[in-house]
Amino acid sequence: MKKQNLLFFPLLLGMGIGVFSCNIGSNPGNYQNFTNTPAVVDQRTDMGGIVIGTPWGYLAAPELIDVYPGDCIYLYQFTIDYDNQPSDKYYTATSISKENVDQSNIEVVASDSIDLGDYILPISGVSSMADEFFLGRLFVGMSCKDKNPSFRLVYNTKGEATNGIKNLYLQAGPSSSTASTADVAAIHAFNLLSFIQQYGGDTTKTFKGSADKFDFKFIKANLNYVSGVTDGKPTYTMMNSSSNPIEIYVFKN
Repeated sequence: MKKQNLLFFPLLLGMGIGVFSCNIGSNPGNYQNFTNTPAVVDQRTDMGGIVIGTPWGYLAAPELIDVYPGDCIYLYQFTIDYDNQPSDKYYTATSISKENVDQSNIEVVASDSIDLGDYILPISGVSSMADEFFLGRLFVGMSCKDKNPSFRLVYNTKGEATNGIKNLYLQAGPSSSTASTADVAAIHAFNLLSFIQQYGGDTTKTFKGSADKFDFKFIKANLNYVSGVTDGKPTYTMMNSSSNPIEIYVFKN
């Protein structure tokens, strides 16, 4: 039976096999291609092994053999062939083209100011993607004049914004021998799972196409990045507007 463009995703984190749906496209046909999106690798025996958390939910991905649970990847493309699915309980992604994405943990400090240290590289073109299916990861796209910079995300417990909104500070460090006169694009993932569990609030959330409610931990945050450095002092620019913070949700254990 043709499934068209509805995906049905089993819930994770020990919440059972409850099913909800999400319309992920409007093009008719027996298959659909998806491009340019981050994902987080996980593993589930009831979905045949390796799965990927995407903005549209969890998909089985058995053809991924060089990844491990917790890895972050960037999907250049994958396909859902609606007429050739091995299960009627979940969807399987095929024809996957991807690249591994470096990730690091958020750092928590308690200081009157955040020390730059070696992270003195200005950042531009910042964009972010946060989703409950990313297992608490915040993917950030950005540019620096360096071919292999290092990245750092910091939360200062003394720098809380109003209404419980967290201020997160994004910094970049230059590499030793790969400087560039032109901007070089990069994608990096930050693991906020433990941070959200410790500092986040509780809420319930429904999914598009479903009336079911689920329990989440979540944070709202402003993403501030170093846009310039003068005499060792950073200038921070907020990626989002103060009235539109980033919202990051994770299923509550």
